[in-house]
Amino acid sequence: MDEFFKLGYGGIALERNEMDVKDLAPALLAVGELFENSNQILNGERVRIAVKIKATEPGSVEVLLSVTQGLLDQAKTLFGSDEVTAIINAKELIGVLGLGGVGGVVGLIKFLKKRPIKSIVELDTGDYKVEVENGEVKIATKKEIQLFRFLNIRKSIEAVISAPLSREGVDKVKFEHDGKKIEITKEEAEYFTAPEAEEELIDEREIETNLQIVNISFQEEGKWRFSDGSSTFFAEISDPDFVRRVQKNEKYFAKDDVLKVFLRRKQFLTNGQIKTEYSINKVLDHRSAAVQIKLPFTE
Repeated sequence: MDEFFKLGYGGIALERNEMDVKDLAPALLAVGELFENSNQILNGERVRIAVKIKATEPGSVEVLLSVTQGLLDQAKTLFGSDEVTAIINAKELIGVLGLGGVGGVVGLIKFLKKRPIKSIVELDTGDYKVEVENGEVKIATKKEIQLFRFLNIRKSIEAVISAPLSREGVDKVKFEHDGKKIEITKEEAEYFTAPEAEEELIDEREIETNLQIVNISFQEEGKWRFSDGSSTFFAEISDPDFVRRVQKNEKYFAKDDVLKVFLRRKQFLTNGQIKTEYSINKVLDHRSAAVQIKLPFTE
């Protein structure tokens, strides 16, 4: 069974019930991603979900969206089990997100107003008490806290709310579901910008290896480009003695020369993506790429 909710934008720029497709399309795509990712977090692989435009109505720019869920075949055989009865349906999902009414993830973000969270305490009921520095408190459900923590959920909410409100002439965003409404004004738009992703170090190691010079940088903090025979990458040279000799022209290098080095590799997880950084802590040896013909010298 489909569940419907309304998304609307209002303001001077929308007086003729028109909105630039370049502004509306990303917001609608973000709504789809918001539901897909939320469904994945709360229901896993048991349920598929789709968001479709149902109809439009006059009065600002309003879009009626339908949310459809369907059990996957392997989940259908589990009817009656605790696993299936725990599935969050489309109506509940709209409520958890707060797309209508004053609660949900949207309601929690609106309450916080970018203020740092002082503490989150689990209550006997299974809900959570969220407290900010001045002592104000809001009760949030476990599912709301689950979604609130995921950066991709926050990014989608930003694309639906903050991005359109940053446009001149767009003054409000409103959601309506099951007779309940919530409205976000231009002044509140900044509350819904997603936090910056924290960089997490997931691996660090140092190895002795041989690298071939692909490109040389003589700038003070320039990175040289190297090849290990299978891939190329940039690496910072942090061997002070080596750097000094290069800067004083005591050592000469050319493309394709080979350096024997201690190479340190660091891997970080940022916004769900792995980032790798390389640095050369010590240059042990240098081999010129210039090929010399072997001659039969005798002593």
